[in-house]
Parts: sequence; C-alpha cells; structure tokens
Amino acid sequence: MNANDDPANPDGVARPEKAKPYKFVVRLPMEMRDRIAEAALHHRRSMNSEIVARLEQSFSGLPSEAQQRALEPAMQGTFDALLRRDLKEDERTLVRAFRRLSSDKRRALIKLLT
Repeated sequence: MNANDDPANPDGVARPEKAKPYKFVVRLPMEMRDRIAEAALHHRRSMNSEIVARLEQSFSGLPSEAQQRALEPAMQGTFDALLRRDLKEDERTLVRAFRRLSSDKRRALIKLLT
C-alpha cells in the first residue's frame, strides 16, 4: 500500500512512520497506583502520562546523593561496603556518581579517560 491508497491519508502525502511506544506491564502496590491516579488527576493527564513524566524527571540529570540513596534497594550500602573495602572515600564517590550516569554518558566518560 502506498500513500495514495491509505484511507487515513486522503491527500496522498507520504509521512514518516511514527515510532510506536513500547508497552510494558508493571505490578504496583494499590497504594502507589492510587497515588499515581491522584497525581495524574491533579496534573490533568492520564496515569500513563504521569508515570512517563515522572520517569523522565528521574532520569533528567544526576540525582543528589540523598535521592540516589532513596532509590537504592535495601542493603545496597552494606553490599557496596563489603565488596569495595579497598576503595578510598573519593573513589567510592566517583563509583557512585558513575553509576548514576546514563549508559551514553558512561561510554563517553570511559572514552575520554582512555
């Protein structure tokens, strides 16, 4: 089918394909679902849009040390301390900051340093 045969495109102008969003199913505690619904209502958007906006915000830059610790799984600090005893404090700070970078920024930093 070409652009001229598409009933959704009556003017026959070829348009680039729009990327389809990825569908992902996630299980949420009911309390969190309710909080998302309340926030979505407050911001006048769908729950999906609320979740996407909050995820975008969380990945928009380096979180503070406190924000990062709040996102870490339980016992993360204990495991890090056990596995990285040989690192000095400034080295541990660098490792934590590196982990907060996006994969593209990690690759760029490694390329810059090597």
